[in-house]
Amino acid sequence: MTKKDNIGKGPNPKDKLEIAQKIAANSRRVARTYASLENAFIYFFRWVSSLLTKAFFSKRLSKVIALAMAIIMYVSVNMAASDTFGVSQSATLTNIPVKIVYNSEIYEVSGIPETVNVMISGAISDISLQKGKTNSVVTADLSGLTEGTYQIKLIPTNFSSDLSVHILDTPRVNVTIKKKITTKYNISYEYINKNKMDPAFILSSATFDTTEVLIRASQDTINSIAFVKALIDVTDVDATFTTEAQIVAYDNNGLIVNCDIIPEFVTVTVVVTQPTKQVPIIVRPIGKLVEGYAIDEIALDNSIVTISAPNDILALIDAVYIDLDVSTITKNTDISTTLTMPSGVMKMDITKVNMKITIDKVASRVITGVKVAWENGDPKYKPKLVNDADALMNVVVTGTLRNIESITADSISITIDLSNVVVGVQEVPINVVGSNSFVTYAIEDGRKYVKVEISE
Repeated sequence: MTKKDNIGKGPNPKDKLEIAQKIAANSRRVARTYASLENAFIYFFRWVSSLLTKAFFSKRLSKVIALAMAIIMYVSVNMAASDTFGVSQSATLTNIPVKIVYNSEIYEVSGIPETVNVMISGAISDISLQKGKTNSVVTADLSGLTEGTYQIKLIPTNFSSDLSVHILDTPRVNVTIKKKITTKYNISYEYINKNKMDPAFILSSATFDTTEVLIRASQDTINSIAFVKALIDVTDVDATFTTEAQIVAYDNNGLIVNCDIIPEFVTVTVVVTQPTKQVPIIVRPIGKLVEGYAIDEIALDNSIVTISAPNDILALIDAVYIDLDVSTITKNTDISTTLTMPSGVMKMDITKVNMKITIDKVASRVITGVKVAWENGDPKYKPKLVNDADALMNVVVTGTLRNIESITADSISITIDLSNVVVGVQEVPINVVGSNSFVTYAIEDGRKYVKVEISE
């Protein structure tokens, strides 16, 4: 059979056997290779394990290993430290105080700043330590110098010697030194923190143990002083007190002048008063009582109240009033009410009163011959009643019998208001009042106006 005859037929059984034999041979070679690698790894692991065991249990070899590890750690740490701290860096410190070395008893110095900024350079560790220091200053040494103008160098003081320190902006300054003179001044005074004091109290007077002080400064500084004051702190004062007041010099603009003041404090005694006044408590009925009745009496458990206020306010207050609405009262009643504090009054010793209100049947009577008076007249005008008979009028008083029985013509006031009059004849309003607030008053004939003639 030829090859052509085999076309289209399956593989030859002989060929299949050869392929299977090759695969089996390859599998055996792979298995032998894997076994060899496994044996080599086990041998290597046993060898390392044996070596480590000998190293750790051998005194000589363990010392060598420890030394080698120490050397490695030392080199690593120092290299890291060198990388962190060995690099030179810079930082700016602001507001470093300037210390002036000079004779402050004799001389006055100007031109030196109070603070400066400095730049420090060095290792980061030294910079960090320097930032934590609080006693570093910049010194202006003027010792040995007298009056005059000088250029001096500012010197860093109490900085770390491992740092480079450079003063920014003003490493050198122009300094003027002037000799001080002493002058005597009279002092005035000023109260401070008055807003923290109870306004019910009055600062009456201030007495000092001395009214003069000595001021030591250069002539130019002395010439700039406009006034010298003792500052008296009155925070929370409520009684006469003695304190130490600080002395301060000011220029014409009200700015503080830097100078030596002897003494710096003076003793002062301030008299603190609380102006008071006793005034009556007056009840003013408003509204209309039930028909046929009137207020007979209102008895208060306190009829006088003590008020505290500045003197000018006290002069304007003659009573503390209670406006009582009587429209709902139908029988004898007890009422408790709170007093209203008059404007400007800081304190009252009584804030609440109890009232016992008594009512009774209403009655009326006529009071005759009550005199008529002018009020609010202008001196340039001459008023005259058109009817002379109007000089005396009759008044009807209405109230309880007990109240109206005590009323006389002298306890009633009839006035004619001349506030808005003009020259000529005109009608002017009549005002009639009485001393008893529980009684009503009216002109008998019901008139509310009267004819008046005004001439110049």
